[in-house]
Amino acid sequence: MKRSGIAAVLIAVPLLAVGCAPEAPETPATDATVAAPSPSSTTMDGMLPPAIVAPTDLEGTEQRVVLGTSLVLTVPEGTESQWTGTTADVAIAEFNPGGPSEGAVFQPGFLVRAVGTTAATLTGPDGQTISFTIDVVPY
Repeated sequence: MKRSGIAAVLIAVPLLAVGCAPEAPETPATDATVAAPSPSSTTMDGMLPPAIVAPTDLEGTEQRVVLGTSLVLTVPEGTESQWTGTTADVAIAEFNPGGPSEGAVFQPGFLVRAVGTTAATLTGPDGQTISFTIDVVPY
């Protein structure tokens, strides 16, 4: 054999042996090394879910909402676009209308913008106005 052929065999054999060798078994983790999942309400991507409430549960209440989330209203199907709302301070929270958009139907709600407290109103399709407070708290 030529020298280049011998060199190729000498390089290939150890590489094949390494590729065929059984993997070392993983060392099982003990309870001390595995962190237990914390009991939280975060989603799999680490984001907090929105606060979800029915309009009938809002009158006269204070709704605590974590900054970075929103307050979503569970309204009857088919009425999503018929709800309106206001806040006294749009720098803290602002009404976001619901309804169909790009093939999906979105619930109305309030987007929170800054830590603080603001008065809010919600008006349903029947014209009834619901008054409550949104208290935006830090994460």
